[in-house]
Amino acid sequence: MEEKKRRLLTSQDPAAQGPDPAGASDGPGAGESATDIARSAGTPKPATRVKPLSKVSIGWRIVVPAIAFVILTCGQFLNTNDFFPLGSLTQYATAKDLNGTVNSTCIEAQFPGEDEPRRLGFNAATVGIERGDVESQLDRVIAHPELLQSMADSYVRLHPDEPKPEAMILCRTTTQLKNGLAVGEPEQTTLAKWEVR
Repeated sequence: MEEKKRRLLTSQDPAAQGPDPAGASDGPGAGESATDIARSAGTPKPATRVKPLSKVSIGWRIVVPAIAFVILTCGQFLNTNDFFPLGSLTQYATAKDLNGTVNSTCIEAQFPGEDEPRRLGFNAATVGIERGDVESQLDRVIAHPELLQSMADSYVRLHPDEPKPEAMILCRTTTQLKNGLAVGEPEQTTLAKWEVR
């Protein structure tokens, strides 16, 4: 108990003081006397000099946040997620209409010998790219459907035991909401189609 009081009164790091010469801590008379404790409590602790930051340290602390701010601003004006995580924040900006519609982009492939196109997983493990990356530049993909060729190539590379697709189809499903719940069957529309080479 006396040792704890001494630590509080002296405001010193006990580890920096070294071992207690008496080899004890809590017993009365085992440490310093009350006079010594009071005397050491009144002694001011020497001030530690703080080294100022160099110009380089100050510079990068200013430049890095400034660059991040510029990228974030460009992402807002261009409405793109190409600079993720500093891309567009519009997805968080507005509430969803509980009686509106929900659009979801999908990818299908027409395989040889199959009558209907087959829905594929829209992710990097299936077609080499995530759905969000395509949705962020959807107008560009629709205008240039040849970009779907890279998805077909990725599918063949990632699934060597599967047949090669004959066509890639970029589609969209639209789901109607009522009080926030899906009603009816989703409607599907074709956004772009590409004959695989």
